[in-house]
Order: sequence, then structure tokens, then C-alpha cells
Amino acid sequence: MFWALLSGIGACADAGYYIVNKKFLRSVDPDLLAASGFLFTSLFLLSTSFCRGIPPLGPDFAMAVTATVAINIIGTTLAFRALKSTDISLAVPMLSFTPLFLIVTAAVMLHEIPSVIGIGGILILVSGSYVLNTAAEHESLLDPFRSMLSHPGIFSMLVVSFLYAISLGFDKMIVLNSDTIFGSGMVFLLLGSAFSAIHCLKRWRGRLPEHGVENNSSQLGGIRIFSGSRGLLIAGIIIGVLLTLEAMVINAAYLVQIVPYVSAIKRTSILITVLYGTMVIREEEVFRRVAGAVLMLCGVVLILFFP
Repeated sequence: MFWALLSGIGACADAGYYIVNKKFLRSVDPDLLAASGFLFTSLFLLSTSFCRGIPPLGPDFAMAVTATVAINIIGTTLAFRALKSTDISLAVPMLSFTPLFLIVTAAVMLHEIPSVIGIGGILILVSGSYVLNTAAEHESLLDPFRSMLSHPGIFSMLVVSFLYAISLGFDKMIVLNSDTIFGSGMVFLLLGSAFSAIHCLKRWRGRLPEHGVENNSSQLGGIRIFSGSRGLLIAGIIIGVLLTLEAMVINAAYLVQIVPYVSAIKRTSILITVLYGTMVIREEEVFRRVAGAVLMLCGVVLILFFP
């Protein structure tokens, strides 16, 4: 059960990551925000790794790092675009489909197959997404699925969910071919460098203001966050701490449990983000969204106690 505790800690960090990004995306360019967060994460992870000692690297390390970086560049771009335009309590729950996709991708990539009850739990979890996307105006059982496909932000997060199902397989390969810290540090270093290059390219083409930020400010809890370099620095540090914690505990969980189960428990972050969206920033249709999130958690409980 220790792996479940680690996954639960990762879920809290993951929820914080999406909530913080949702806040800062109001005033900071998405590419610059991603670059800042990823580079600070790599700084924290690689500093820790250098203190511990660089681990020996396996033969599949370079391939896995290259693959997951490429996939996450696309996934992060789509996720940030969705977070900027869509309610967080609608966008993030689409990531609940990742464990469902992992039933196939983990079996192919890692030869990890959940039990029959575990698969049932994953299906219940996904059904929560169905409830989440039902509304009073829906007249047929297929209307929520049409809603997923017709809403650009929700559909983008659904694509992200599938991309993550592939990248998580490579993430575990990285852990198995290095350790729980160094490999992730290299991944975030490359991701941060890639988004920095993308931002510079957009500025060179004249598509962004000089600093890649707007001249407004936003609120993060009770602390005033100003746009510009100060806000970007604060965002990078906060995101870096959250991603560092998430990477360390989730990678440790990968060593003792199969990826679909770790990913499913990690998706309890959905309940946190839904509660945040409905109770803190007053997004609409509270009961329906919370009911869908709770149903997802029921699937997680089934996985946890009957793996």
C-alpha cells in the first residue's frame, strides 16, 4: 500500500500544478510559463541527483528520454491551451481517460496488465467523465460524448490524456534505466529548453510582446502576483517545487506497482481541481461536476483495494 501513499502525494502535487498554471496563464505566455516551470524542476532534480551521484544508465535511456520529451512538448502545449480557455473542473477530469488508454499502452510497452477487477475500476473511473459532461440540455446518452468532441478545450485534454498514456510508459523505462531522480531531471531540462526555444522563435517572428506577458495581474490565494519577470520567477519556483515532488514520489511508486494503477490513483487529483473550480473560483454546475469526480474516485478505490 506504500505505493498508493506515494501516488496520493503525487496526486496532490499534480492538482496544485494545474491550479497554479490555470492562475498564471491569465497573464503569462504559455510557452514561457512552461519553460520556467520545467527549468526550475530540472534544477531541483539534477541538483539532488548530483549530490547523490549520477546513476549508471541503461541501454534504453536515451530512446525513452527522446520519446517522452517529444510527446510532452505536444501534450503540454495542448494542455495549456485548454486550461487557458476552459473551466479547470471540465478540462482536468479528461485526464481520467489516461488509465483506460494505459490498459493497452502499458501492456504493449511494459507488458503490465491489470486484473479484471482493476480494469473494472478503471472503467468506473472513466464513467465519471461521462457524468461530468452530462447537462440538463442533454437529451440522449450520446450527448455528453458529443460535448467532449465538440468543445475544443475538452477535446484537447482528451488528446493530452492519450498522449500521456504513451509517455508514461517511456517515463517508467527512464526510471528502470536510471533512477527516480536523474532521468526525470534530464527530461525536464530538455522540455524547458525546448519551450524556451519555441518562445524565442515566436518573439523573433513578432508574435509576442517583448516579455511574453500581459500588463495585468492575477491573484494566487492571498498573495499578489504581478506580471513580468517577478511573476514568472514566482511561477517557475512554485511549479518547479510541485513537479519535483510529483516526479520523485510517482517514480518511486513505479518501482513497486504497474503504471495503470499508479496513474489511476494519481488521478484523484481530479477531485481536488473540481472542488477548487466549483468552490473557490465559482465555476458552474457544482453538483454534476462533483458527482462525476466522486464516481471517478469510486473506481480508484476499487483499484486500490482489489488490484
